[in-house]
Amino acid sequence: MKFLDEMYKAAEESAPKEMCGLVVRQNNTEKWILCEIDQKVFVQYQLTSKILYVVHSHYDQKNLKASIYDENNCNAVNIPYLIVGYPQKKYITIEPR
Repeated sequence: MKFLDEMYKAAEESAPKEMCGLVVRQNNTEKWILCEIDQKVFVQYQLTSKILYVVHSHYDQKNLKASIYDENNCNAVNIPYLIVGYPQKKYITIEPR
């Protein structure tokens, strides 16, 4: 997965708080954007690019898994979620249903 090292670094810097961001495609180039995800930011990126993943971290979760909240939000926005675990440095993706 592209950008994982950057995502783990951002998760480390935010720990124990959650870090958030987006992986987008703009002008045929994929980009990792560390950002607070609010409605305004989300709509801005939807209008100017294709959001490939909504990204956030889970801190110190031995068995990395999506929460019900993650699954519900993934389904609501109809965009895959990428969840990185720190400090374990694992990741999972969930697809909208």
